[in-house]
Amino acid sequence: MNLKILLSGDGGQGIQLISDLLAQAAFANGLYISQIPNYGLEQRGGVSLSFLIISDKEVAYPKFTKPDIMLVMSEQALERTKQFEHLEVKKLEVKKFSEIFESNNILPSSYNIFFLGLLTKILAEKGILKKEEVYKLLEKKLSTKANWEENTKAFELGNLQDNF
Repeated sequence: MNLKILLSGDGGQGIQLISDLLAQAAFANGLYISQIPNYGLEQRGGVSLSFLIISDKEVAYPKFTKPDIMLVMSEQALERTKQFEHLEVKKLEVKKFSEIFESNNILPSSYNIFFLGLLTKILAEKGILKKEEVYKLLEKKLSTKANWEENTKAFELGNLQDNF
């Protein structure tokens, strides 16, 4: 198993947080990890990328051009990641979930946690990580923040999604 995940969004949208938590949970499950952040000029509103490989064997070469899963959290990130699209990629785009966000009152500040929940579901179904481990890491990182209840709701909602 060698799963390649490309996460993309605008700087400040939590792309590196998602990548870090998924990597930690997969590592805790005994898997090998390669994680390459690409910050660009995110502090000036640029795109933030994270290239994450999760494997049951040592990762020989961490660069990839054909992800298995691709998260796109902004229009700017969509433009930046076009070169990585291919027929087999499972593409998760923020705009395709707008009705779910609206009907469940999920604020934009918690979209990243929704996608963390969704990616957790996908990876847990493959036996790559455990939902409880990701949640524990998320809680350790964010439970003291003012919007913790909102983030918990967003994580659970993302983890309940079936049509992605």
